[in-house]
Amino acid sequence: MTHHVMKRFTWILCLAAVTAIGCKKQQSADDKDAVLPGRHMSESQVADIAFRELPQGSHLRCEFKDGVWEISEVQPGVWGVSSVTTNADGKVFVSSTNATLVVLRVRDADGKVEQVKTP
Repeated sequence: MTHHVMKRFTWILCLAAVTAIGCKKQQSADDKDAVLPGRHMSESQVADIAFRELPQGSHLRCEFKDGVWEISEVQPGVWGVSSVTTNADGKVFVSSTNATLVVLRVRDADGKVEQVKTP
């Protein structure tokens, strides 16, 4: 019976070792430099594009939807409804009470920038 238990224990250790070696480190949804699965650009790459297009000192928020990055600019002095943004893990990473306005759209596939017309 001891031999049988040892064989099973050895088998479990081998499976654990193979699994550990074969697994890649998963990228955290909090990592702004990571290109997450299903995307072509990281949030920091999109922010770099947005900062080149908008006036210096702009306060931005990037949000990914359906292959397009929406760049929202915080509207100073305009208070809106409090909002909370969560990452893929459900952890809060942005909390805001200032109103924002979408000012740019950046296509994830090729980085093409579209200025959003404001009313």
